[in-house]
Amino acid sequence: MDENKDILCSASYYKHGYFFNEKFDRLPDRIKRELRVIVSVLAERTKGIAIIGFYKDSADVYIEVMNQSDDFLYDDIGAKLEVGYTEKNNEELFNSLSLWYKTFVKGMMK
Repeated sequence: MDENKDILCSASYYKHGYFFNEKFDRLPDRIKRELRVIVSVLAERTKGIAIIGFYKDSADVYIEVMNQSDDFLYDDIGAKLEVGYTEKNNEELFNSLSLWYKTFVKGMMK
């Protein structure tokens, strides 16, 4: 795993599971629910694994999608298009999350 990344949440199409990092439990419940929907829908649409997190140095939000090594039907191009669509449709939320991370997570580490 990249040392500069802080995972916020993830979902897996393969295991039909969801993960939320307890480190960010102070986020409002409404935001946590919205993130769960976004990452779960992204995992379902890409038929893979979706991750939303923060770059530690810049506090920018990142989205990653990937597949299991034995999934030969995974569509990389379609997955990248879905990520772009998700970023565009949730731009305001992701900008707010980035500001929250800078203020409450990075600010508290100083």
